[in-house]
Amino acid sequence: MPKLIKISQTDIYPTIIMDKENGVFEIKGVSLPLNGKEFYQPVLDFLDEYVKDPNKITLFVFNLKYFNISSSKMFLFILYKLKEIHDSGKAVVVWWSFDHDDIREAGEDFQHMVDVPFQFKEIFESETVI
Repeated sequence: MPKLIKISQTDIYPTIIMDKENGVFEIKGVSLPLNGKEFYQPVLDFLDEYVKDPNKITLFVFNLKYFNISSSKMFLFILYKLKEIHDSGKAVVVWWSFDHDDIREAGEDFQHMVDVPFQFKEIFESETVI
């Protein structure tokens, strides 16, 4: 299993960090890929392996400005992977940060779709989540 995935942010792609060793799992920025499955496949592959041997606590941060429907579908698949970890008895928290109501409401919708603890935090332009 790769211990680290890091993708740098662009105008249409978010920063993604999947770092098991340091316990950092974050998707941050704008997510507008035309093909979300192709873009997020490395993350899903990482999580497929991570589920087999997760950290004692998994804090997964979504810090998004906006995203498209293609990304939304992939976020749900990511959340299902986190649910697998949670259902195995390990601690999982999704930290959903937002700077406007549409993103907050999307997070609330995701929370209702999966039975994983969510924490919601309103952030402002100059703030960072972690």
